[in-house]
Amino acid sequence: MDTSKFEKIRLEQYPLVQKYTYLDTSTTGVFATRSRDAMVDFIDDRYSEGMDMYDFVDSWKHADALRETAAKVINADASEIFFSASSSEMLNVFTNGIELKENANIITTDLAFPSTVYNWFNRVGEENVRFAKSENGQPPAEKLFDLVDENTAVIALCMVENTSGWYHDIKTIGEFCKSRGIYLVLDATQCICAMKIDVVEMHIDFLAVSSYKWLGGVFGVGFSYVSNRILDKISPKYVGWTGNKNRTDHSRYNLDLSDGANRFETGSLNWAGLRGLEESLNIYLELGKDDVEEYILSLVDYLYEKVSGSKVLSLVGPFPRERRSGIVYIKFPIEWKLNDRILRENGIRAHATNSGTIRVGIHFFNNKEDIDKFVNYLESLAV
Repeated sequence: MDTSKFEKIRLEQYPLVQKYTYLDTSTTGVFATRSRDAMVDFIDDRYSEGMDMYDFVDSWKHADALRETAAKVINADASEIFFSASSSEMLNVFTNGIELKENANIITTDLAFPSTVYNWFNRVGEENVRFAKSENGQPPAEKLFDLVDENTAVIALCMVENTSGWYHDIKTIGEFCKSRGIYLVLDATQCICAMKIDVVEMHIDFLAVSSYKWLGGVFGVGFSYVSNRILDKISPKYVGWTGNKNRTDHSRYNLDLSDGANRFETGSLNWAGLRGLEESLNIYLELGKDDVEEYILSLVDYLYEKVSGSKVLSLVGPFPRERRSGIVYIKFPIEWKLNDRILRENGIRAHATNSGTIRVGIHFFNNKEDIDKFVNYLESLAV
């Protein structure tokens, strides 16, 4: 793999990484210059020219074309994509719309982000949500499977656990779910455009993505995938004029929902945010899905090597390579009392928790020099 393209994109599109050793994508991502310019251009044009009906219709055409790009990223069909403000909002489309039998139970992990859990608490009650227990940040697929019974309806996961960096064996879990008629529902915010996602090969039924991490977008923009095989099994609990087949025909009241996943869109979208999202998705596709994943994992491997050779640092896990992601947790002596502000003042951007761990989020704009600076800074604290 030619890694020069990653250094080129780093220098040309991510000026913030010249200011900081930025390893905090798992908190919020960095705008690419292309994304920033696309959003600013849209806002400036709206500021100076306003938006007439032709512009408004064009914005919808742009969004519809963007479904094709989003679909390419995850090997879906454009008809299976809808846009919304957050993964939490999109997960609720499935949670509240899918028909469940009485006493249905849901399986997740004790590492899941709260939105994965709370929407199911709201739907089936806490007593019907089962948690696979993790050990040292690792909840293997077998622990999920052990909780399954005849009433299990859904396995709901964060594809990568933000609380440890564990990358679930989604293909194995997907095959298990398919063979038993269980829905597989994922939040992929922690790995979209870092780890390769193939919704067909992985047998994913529903997937939600927010854009403010590895997609390097603004808050309030995301997209979701709904497999065509389950689309008609989800009853929209909220509807609006934009989910209709002909969203521009207001000549009479006629609720005729779209045949595709965009039936779940209830109103106008974040047009500026979608301009930025478009550029982020295109950058990822231009770099290549396989190359991006392998490059990020090669940096994770390098971080593992550096930390493994340290006398003061250690890894949460450590995980086997196939279960690693762009998120790595590192343990440090709690008496150092590190926090995010101290790190930032020393040119490092990462998330230090009060339990003596640092969460590192590695993106394709990072390089080995970033890893060296980060580890060297931490080790200097022990002197």
